[in-house]
Amino acid sequence: MQNSPYLIDWLTLRFPLGRDLGEALTERIRGCLNHVTCCDAHGEIIWESRKLDVDALRSDSMGLFWTVQGDGKFDYLVIGGSPASVEHGINVFGSCDIQHCARVLVREASRQLKAVLPDAAKWQCRRIDVTGNFVLPDFASVKQALRQLCLADGGRRKATNKNRGGDSVYWNPSSDLVKGKAYHKGPHLAHLERKGKISISSDLLALADRVLRLEHTRGAKWFRRLEESGRHWWSLTTEQLEALFVDFFGRVVDGVEVREMERHELVARIAQCNGITEGRASAAFTTYRNIRADGFEVVKDYMAARTFYLHLKYLRAAGISDADLQQGNVVQFRPVRIVLAQPVTSWDDIRRAA
Repeated sequence: MQNSPYLIDWLTLRFPLGRDLGEALTERIRGCLNHVTCCDAHGEIIWESRKLDVDALRSDSMGLFWTVQGDGKFDYLVIGGSPASVEHGINVFGSCDIQHCARVLVREASRQLKAVLPDAAKWQCRRIDVTGNFVLPDFASVKQALRQLCLADGGRRKATNKNRGGDSVYWNPSSDLVKGKAYHKGPHLAHLERKGKISISSDLLALADRVLRLEHTRGAKWFRRLEESGRHWWSLTTEQLEALFVDFFGRVVDGVEVREMERHELVARIAQCNGITEGRASAAFTTYRNIRADGFEVVKDYMAARTFYLHLKYLRAAGISDADLQQGNVVQFRPVRIVLAQPVTSWDDIRRAA
């Protein structure tokens, strides 16, 4: 199947345990459950846990995961994973056909469980991640785009950076309805490669350093509402999924221009990423400006060591690299706009964009 402009990078599917799964498989699955029960002082059960939370897994998790979940009425076999990772061994590019992706996961689950599972169309869907890859001129441009996105005002959709200076920006991160994420694909793939989770060449890693990744999630609440309206997830078309992606990101991403930040923007970024006051952020910015003008060692010599290294910590948390701190190294980003209608679909697309 040809790559789509977008790809489905995660699906969570579930099927009720019972006769349709076969008694032998159902009993084998139930026998694998680990129960954790919490009781109060009177012996009353406060909560019980007998599952891995599949939806808490990152969409970069490799392979397919399965567990059992209950909703108070039924127990379900739940499978989740990145169809692109299962099918291709790496989740950079893939299909945005929900039927194809569901079949990939169910087929892999059948192989892992050594059982014939019901057709993919009969399962319930509880999460989908629709993802797009956008190529920028270089590594620094992607970092700058993330800084811009973290400061972007999307009305009710406010960007956050959980890791304070990391490579990810989040919108509605705790929602089980809709949420979004932006991150730098190159460092992410390099991390997976160092962990031995993927095999990727150095030239492809270099290409991935230019990729800004946008990821949109529709969660369990959204799919329950879809079912209540009489619709079935199986009928969602590629065009509809792409429209959901563009609708979510359009107000905060489309047309964002990568450029050198103004002073007030960088001060705001430093304050936000470190949870500090604007006054402290402004002081850190002054140190940044002095280093660029006078040099690292000169500023280090005349500043109090504790203050100097604290400001460095603030600057690095805001995404300012060591290269940005070099004397006279005024990093100029040529203007480039992030256009949601133009994601790349292959490694060759990235090469041609050079």
